[in-house]
Amino acid sequence: MKIAQNFLVFSVSFGLIFFSFAAAQLYLAVEFNKTSNVDVAFMSLLLIYLFAAIFSPISAYVVSKFNPKKGIILSSVAYLLFCGILVTKNETAIYIVSALLGIASSVLWTSCGTYILSITAQKYYGRALGIFNTVFSLMCIFGMLTLGTLLSYYDFKISYLLILIPGIAGFFMLFLIRDLKISKTANFKEGLKNFFNPKFLIFVPLYVAQGFLFSLTIGIIPIEIKDMFSEIFVGIFGVLFYLIPLFSAYGVGKISDRIGRPVLFIAFYILIGAAMLILTNKENFIIGISIFALAFSFTRVLLIAYVGDLCKGKNLESGNALFNTALNLGVVLGFLTFMLIKNNNPDSDLIYIISFFITILSLLGFAVDRKFK
Repeated sequence: MKIAQNFLVFSVSFGLIFFSFAAAQLYLAVEFNKTSNVDVAFMSLLLIYLFAAIFSPISAYVVSKFNPKKGIILSSVAYLLFCGILVTKNETAIYIVSALLGIASSVLWTSCGTYILSITAQKYYGRALGIFNTVFSLMCIFGMLTLGTLLSYYDFKISYLLILIPGIAGFFMLFLIRDLKISKTANFKEGLKNFFNPKFLIFVPLYVAQGFLFSLTIGIIPIEIKDMFSEIFVGIFGVLFYLIPLFSAYGVGKISDRIGRPVLFIAFYILIGAAMLILTNKENFIIGISIFALAFSFTRVLLIAYVGDLCKGKNLESGNALFNTALNLGVVLGFLTFMLIKNNNPDSDLIYIISFFITILSLLGFAVDRKFK
């Protein structure tokens, strides 16, 4: 199988799994909020990203010891299991599977980043990630729209079971991708230095901010959209975060290959900061969410590619693990912040003000490194 064909099969199979998971995750808080069990949904999401953050450093060892293909196949099982367990609405079962999914997530994303960067020449990182994000976004869009339609005709249980079918198909497609041998334990130990490399650590806040912002897209924002409009608009606005990359991912990736990732990160994060301030005014909510979706979608294309830039093609497992840890810690921080505000201050605008400062301050790494292009 040629690399181009292999890459396409990988992108489609990976996307099909998130056809199911991204849809289930988007509607999770909304559906549980109907029965006043929204805290179960938030605790579930919190456990996922907490365990993902804890186990991301270990995931580097798993990927280094074995290989990305096995890591992706094994960890994807937990994603499908999670979607299936949700229909029971059993708190204990959901919490257990959420923790398991968090562990699997750390392996999945470390494996995914390592796999893509390992089969791609460094000068084409942006373009390759652009193609991957285009396919990924397309599948997520179909999943969200499909689940939204199903929920309007069927109950929660039937809808969530039906949305599993494409994910199962994607799982079996993963067995068709080419196996990949990467560096083994000796180089991995050397790669652990990434976790203590000051040049890497100054960019950790950039990824923490990304995770924090992501928590808004699956937490507070869907609930606010439902309260302000109706449930069907949750899917419509949620699709924005995937529809934009569908048409722009390759272009953004190609531009980043030419002018560098830092200048784009700085521009997009400043735009996100502006969107956070706009979101504090509910009269301009649609404008704010549109700007946020635009800029946030662009940054997603750059994340894995920038890991490759910093690692310079070496020890990709530990590099991906480090920044995946930061991403997941950001999501955990986001949910903890929102739950704290929800219990002590019903004014949700505070979360957007906090998001503004986290986003802008995360750019200080570029100033410290004086690396702007």
